[in-house]
Amino acid sequence: MRKYTRLWPCLSLLAVLACATHPVHYAEFDAVDHDASGTIEWHEFKAIYPEASPKSFLEADRNKDGEITPDEWATYIERFAP
Repeated sequence: MRKYTRLWPCLSLLAVLACATHPVHYAEFDAVDHDASGTIEWHEFKAIYPEASPKSFLEADRNKDGEITPDEWATYIERFAP
């Protein structure tokens, strides 16, 4: 039993890090859609979230057409809401 007592802090730290690995992007759609085109493009996403990776953009762009629609954005926000 004693050897497992050292394991719990490590597991707790791993759990915290696993939860913190996905950046949270939760701005209103209109705040990200700078040109008011009705979709969010990569350059608009990157302007609001400079630390964002293309992976984050692609997670929001469900149909992988290079643009995030309001419905895709709402789904993304719900999925990764803080």
